[in-house]
Amino acid sequence: MNMGTIKTFVAGLALVSLSAMPVLAEGPAAGPVQEVGLFSKLTKKGEDCAKDSKNGADKKANGAKKAGCDNGCDGDSDGCDLLQRALNNSDLGQRLSDGGLRVSGYLQMGYHSDSNGLFNSHPDNLNIHQMYLAIEKLADEDADTGLGFRMDLVYGVDAQDLQSFGNEPGSSRYDDDPDWDHGIYGWAMPQLYATVVRDDLNVKAGHFNAGLGLESNNPNENIFYSHSKAMYRSQPRTLTGFMADYNVTDELTTSFGWTAGWDTGFDRGNDGDASDGSTLVAVASFELVEDEVAVTYAVTMGDLGDRGEGYVHSVYAELEIEDEIYYGIESVLVETNSGSMGHDHTVGISQILSTSITDDMSAGVRIEWWKQNGESEYDLTFGLNIKARDCVVIRPEVRTDWGAQTATGQEDQSVFAVDVILNY
Repeated sequence: MNMGTIKTFVAGLALVSLSAMPVLAEGPAAGPVQEVGLFSKLTKKGEDCAKDSKNGADKKANGAKKAGCDNGCDGDSDGCDLLQRALNNSDLGQRLSDGGLRVSGYLQMGYHSDSNGLFNSHPDNLNIHQMYLAIEKLADEDADTGLGFRMDLVYGVDAQDLQSFGNEPGSSRYDDDPDWDHGIYGWAMPQLYATVVRDDLNVKAGHFNAGLGLESNNPNENIFYSHSKAMYRSQPRTLTGFMADYNVTDELTTSFGWTAGWDTGFDRGNDGDASDGSTLVAVASFELVEDEVAVTYAVTMGDLGDRGEGYVHSVYAELEIEDEIYYGIESVLVETNSGSMGHDHTVGISQILSTSITDDMSAGVRIEWWKQNGESEYDLTFGLNIKARDCVVIRPEVRTDWGAQTATGQEDQSVFAVDVILNY
């Protein structure tokens, strides 16, 4: 892909983001705060509004649609789908929209006082973490067989953590290319896939977000600005291959497929032996009590690529304790026998509690234990979600890490951080 074309395109996207600010300032007052999507089953977590509507609009909202989809997602409302509405302003754009084309995006900017060695590793600066654009052609669900596609492009300091760094070293394939990096900033294309939908079966093939735990690469899907160590160190961020989603019943959903190892982009990572990445992936999610209790089991096994051969699973439960009070717990286990990290035994447990304080503010706390090869680490995070406008979420937090040596070489550290997400 020509880098000059990409730069011009994203420069225009930045201009759209900035020009949207007067619209936001003149928009309606902020409505009830929306949970930012951690609790997937209970809050209808999804990567986009189309998936949210596909999975059933009759479920109770619980104030749970992600930020950016508050007032509808079809470009015809006063919501935050500014790019979609701009597309619909032309005859050609309206025809493309009528045919199922959707455009969306967001801008995430943030400050953190210290590096935690995870995504937030560039302290004492106001950074653009993700300037994100998604273009999607929705599959026609009314057709016997619906076809669609999706392409995502991101620029920012998070991009290098979203690239296909699991590719063969020096291959320069897909977005794992030095030309895509510019100092601490860079570009990434975390998703590029096609979809086929038939009845309750949805198959996607290509490159896509892994989505095998409570947390997501998309900040709109997380309560906190920072990420857990289990998400960053023990789980894949992107996968290349195919996944089939099938709704067995209204309560039981399954996913299964094959991927070319972890974090690869149209390549098969290798840990130095004669084998290449080849991994089986399976996910089962069961809603025990409608809108209140859900349990998910996700497993990957086989050759993970540069992480070696092994087995990884994540088990997490989500429940609504009572109105507006949510609790989530996740356990992650990693066992690999070789690879660039050597023999790796990792286990982690994260617990998150969140609640609404007012109509436009919610609060959350996360406590995590993460252990690798006998060394335990801990972190405790307190954070707020403040919905300033329909399209703007502010997330201040205070995080303390202790146990094993921190990213700054200290035995413990506290980090103040705040980010802002503008959805368009």
